[in-house]
Amino acid sequence: MNLRNELRSARRSLSVEQQDDHASAISEHLLCSTLFNAATCVAVYLCSDGEVDLRPVIEKLHTDGIKLVAPRIDGSEMRFITFTPSDKLPKNQWGIREPEEETCSLETEMSVALVPLVAFTEEGDRLGRGKGFYDRFFAEDETLLVGIGHELQRVESLERNAWDRRLDAVVTERGWRICTPRAEVCIEPESRVS
Repeated sequence: MNLRNELRSARRSLSVEQQDDHASAISEHLLCSTLFNAATCVAVYLCSDGEVDLRPVIEKLHTDGIKLVAPRIDGSEMRFITFTPSDKLPKNQWGIREPEEETCSLETEMSVALVPLVAFTEEGDRLGRGKGFYDRFFAEDETLLVGIGHELQRVESLERNAWDRRLDAVVTERGWRICTPRAEVCIEPESRVS
């Protein structure tokens, strides 16, 4: 079994209680930081396949009047579409919920993107599902990328490709890892992993 399949299987095998505990801790780490203080538009993902559920964060950001966008895949292209937590979000061919509304968001609007991952390193390298959607979309973009995952997804190293976009920070149930100098300036977390 390769690393991607192994870690996807590991996160799927977390109990419902563990998933809820991790989602609650991660939501608290995110919401108790300064990450969203100046944000007007935040890109989020809609969880599937054992990914951390961001519902508490999504609901709080919506309540605070912050515009939310989530990815929708059309062929080989990923776009971010505006949505609200009460919208109907049908599943795509991979079982991932997507917004239906045709309001596409420009990259320049997004100050923060909460990004799902299969694996991550302390340096901010990320392994996704293998299609390269996030790397392509954010290739030349200034959006602050914050990876969201379970601690069990941390690995010592990952092979990097020239097109891979490094994460600025990673949040797990244990706390924050700040990976880039600009994240050090932009984010003041209450809880760092030591």
